[in-house]
Amino acid sequence: MGSPATDRTKPVRWALGAVTAVVMGAAVVQYARADAGTVFSDLVQTGLAFLAAANCALAAVASRGRLRLAWAALATASLLWALGQVVWDYYELVQHTATPFPSIADLGYLGFPVFAVLALTVFPADLSRNGRWRMGLDGLMSVCAVGLVSWATALGAVVRAGGDSPLALAVSVAYPASDVALVVAALIVLARTRAHRLPLAVVATALAMMAFADSGFAYLVAVGGYSTTSWVDLGWMMAFALLAVASLAPRATGDSQRSDRPMIAGAAMPYLVLAGALAFMTWQLQASTAVSSVEMVLFAVLVASVLTRQLLTVRDNQALARTVTEREAQLRHQAFHDPLTGLANRALFLDRAAHALDLHRRDRRPLGVCFLDLDGFKGVNDGLGHSAGDELLSQVAGRFRSRLTDAETLARFGGDEFAVLVEDHPDPSAVARALLDSLTEPFTIAGLSVLITPSIGVARVSMLDPTPDVDELLGRADVAMYVVKQRGGAGVLLHSDGLTHAEVDDIALGRALPEALRRGEVTVAYQPIVDLRTGRVNTVEALARWAPGGRAVSPETLVRVATRCSLVEALFGAMLEQACADLVGWVQTAEGEPLRIAVNITPGQLSSRQLPNTVAAQLDRYGLAGERLTLEITETAGLADAGTSRLVCDELRALGVLLSVDDLGAGQSTLTRLRDLPIDEVKIDRSFIGDLDLDESRRRFVWGVVAFAERIGVTVVAEGVERQGELEALVRLGCPQAQGFLFSRPVPAAGISSLLTSGPLWRTGAPLVHGEPA
Repeated sequence: MGSPATDRTKPVRWALGAVTAVVMGAAVVQYARADAGTVFSDLVQTGLAFLAAANCALAAVASRGRLRLAWAALATASLLWALGQVVWDYYELVQHTATPFPSIADLGYLGFPVFAVLALTVFPADLSRNGRWRMGLDGLMSVCAVGLVSWATALGAVVRAGGDSPLALAVSVAYPASDVALVVAALIVLARTRAHRLPLAVVATALAMMAFADSGFAYLVAVGGYSTTSWVDLGWMMAFALLAVASLAPRATGDSQRSDRPMIAGAAMPYLVLAGALAFMTWQLQASTAVSSVEMVLFAVLVASVLTRQLLTVRDNQALARTVTEREAQLRHQAFHDPLTGLANRALFLDRAAHALDLHRRDRRPLGVCFLDLDGFKGVNDGLGHSAGDELLSQVAGRFRSRLTDAETLARFGGDEFAVLVEDHPDPSAVARALLDSLTEPFTIAGLSVLITPSIGVARVSMLDPTPDVDELLGRADVAMYVVKQRGGAGVLLHSDGLTHAEVDDIALGRALPEALRRGEVTVAYQPIVDLRTGRVNTVEALARWAPGGRAVSPETLVRVATRCSLVEALFGAMLEQACADLVGWVQTAEGEPLRIAVNITPGQLSSRQLPNTVAAQLDRYGLAGERLTLEITETAGLADAGTSRLVCDELRALGVLLSVDDLGAGQSTLTRLRDLPIDEVKIDRSFIGDLDLDESRRRFVWGVVAFAERIGVTVVAEGVERQGELEALVRLGCPQAQGFLFSRPVPAAGISSLLTSGPLWRTGAPLVHGEPA
């Protein structure tokens, strides 16, 4: 892109370009008719030079960087030539005398090629050191070739003609010599760069016209045949007309689209120059024209330059070949190695494992595979950030390397999973234990001490075992590793046929659950919670149901598998979304009190600062008030982070969401929950409700819970009510709410609609007041 001044200068440049075209057209007509006089010729040359200087100066203002310098140099070159022409005009039109030679006009004329060559050299992009050497040699070769032709035509004649003084001779020689420099610079630049191709081509053509006109002028002066209105004047005019319109070419003042592909002309230039010089000298010899010693020296230098350049090209090709070889090695390494740890990746591991199995099949060589997963890595990655997780993986890989030999292949499969191929080792479990021991010391990550442990499954193929395929071998190690994680992690287990079906089933379920959630195969059933004072349903609890292959998975197993597979949040999100959607379609209770839904969460979820956002998003989506939702905290585990859990609960309460502690008495202390969290409700575990009417100790427990809850403002729900006697006992003890098969089993959403329209589920005339247990 050009500078902001581009839009301001462009109209002026186009206007000057139009004036240039008109003036040049008039000059061509006059010269074609042979009507051009001295005054017309001098003034047109002067005017076109000033127009070129003006337009190049405006192009410099509209450009930036090296491009601005290039246009400024061209503007300076044109201005110097115009000033030199003004001096010529003064002598010829005002003084009516011949312009002295040499004179101050020659200073302006000869300043043109100096700045023009400077402009050409700054147009291309920067070159490397080898590129500058090649460009210099190309320039030397071109100078020799063009100089050879120039000597045989104009330059030699000028030197042989001599001059009135050494200064006059030097100036006479400077003209054709500078023209050689102009032609060479134009050729090299056009052959070496793809940047700004069109404006460069116009500029190069203008400089070539200038060079030919200067050479013609020098020759005519040497033989005494020049006068104003000669044909060479038209060459100067055309040169400045082209310079005046060059800045109007596309991308002349803006960034150019470059290509790294080499220019064919640049590669062929040495051979074209050499061939041209040979052809010219051959023509001279055939025309019986003597080849001068100067021409022979120039030709010898040309040949030496070509050979030197060839040596540089060979060296560059060798360097390129080495670079390509190194790059291929890097690409092979990248294709088969993990970029983070530098370990072998899955592709290389599978290839080596397949080779090891081939050796077992042929030579009965034993082998084994250790499959590792880091326990607790997700917590580090989520809590401290991905960069900390990457640093931990790198340090773990370093410790694993320190416990292995070159005979074992250590690979990172992705995430926090690693694998080790053990060949010719009688006990791969010993290798696994060494890896386990390597992580006993904590790591220092982000300034914190982090302890990480691996779960390692081992699959062994002994000499007498049939040879499995790679997938089967990895599957065995994978199963063993998941069993270790199921048993608490931080251990090693060798795969055997004795692994329990339940453990293997959990692994299979863990692999199938993500896809089941994605497809919506995990459904929701609802069980009502009844207000014992009215007999009506006031809350329905959402319960996850999954039956892969037609075989129902128990809720306990589903939660266990989701927890081990880090899918608890996904499962909760699916349940919450479906429950909110169903609630919108249900009617209110007969008394008009709004119906609530209850969704289960684990204590660990309370440590997630995203939980309030997730809940708020679903409530907003379905237009539900927070009071319509109860979150039931399972009572089977402690809080992961009490401080964070308190903050999360406060945010949920701010939304209006109610909090309930499930399974009172079955796990961690509810008193701890009541102390640490803003609880609205407790649910007495069914183990205390069964045979409540027949067991005095259970009645005393329930009575105590109800009385205590009433004092601290917490609602009580009795779970697992299945018999009429249990219900009547709860009513006598003053329990306000109950849930169980006596009222309804878990049913689909349509079943809840029927319950809501069927009237009270419980009728009694007995008042619900607290009383001493019977």
